[in-house]
Order: sequence, then C-alpha cells, then structure tokens
Amino acid sequence: MQRRQGDTILIGDDIEIQILETSRAKVKIGLTVPRQLRILRGEFRQVGEENRLAAGVSTTRSLQALARRMRQAGGDKSLSPGENFAGLTEEDPRRA
Repeated sequence: MQRRQGDTILIGDDIEIQILETSRAKVKIGLTVPRQLRILRGEFRQVGEENRLAAGVSTTRSLQALARRMRQAGGDKSLSPGENFAGLTEEDPRRA
C-alpha cells in the first residue's frame, strides 16, 4: 500500500491513521483512536516481557505450585491480616 503525506487510512469507524510526513527511510504517522483503546509500541511490549522474565515474575500456575509446596511444608497455616510470610506483623519492631 502506498500512501503520501496528508493521506488517511481508516480502520472501522473509530480509528484513523494519518500520514504526517514521509522521507526515504521513515514515515511519520498520527493516530486518532478512542480513549479506551490501548496503543502500545511493539518494542515496549517486548521490553516489558523481558523485564518480567528478568524479575522472575511468576505465572499463576507457578504461584499455585509454590502455595501448595508451602502448605505441605508447614501445615495449612494461613496468614493473619497484617502478617507476612516471615511471620512478622505490621507492629513488629523487627520489620524496620
């Protein structure tokens, strides 16, 4: 598809892509979309996925497996409100 500066591409009734500027190596576009539609550049998605992997963010399945192992190792002890896995409460002075 070839477009020139000033041309517009419509997607459905709500999305408009305007060709703002063209050069040999680049095309600058403008988007008109509904506010509730999330627009994300592809490289941001990739970086986000890489960051989650590097941070060790777990999937629901791995968190469920961890919870199962913790219950098996220490009985079925549930946390009280304000208590964390180390057994410290919000009022505990060791928490600082």
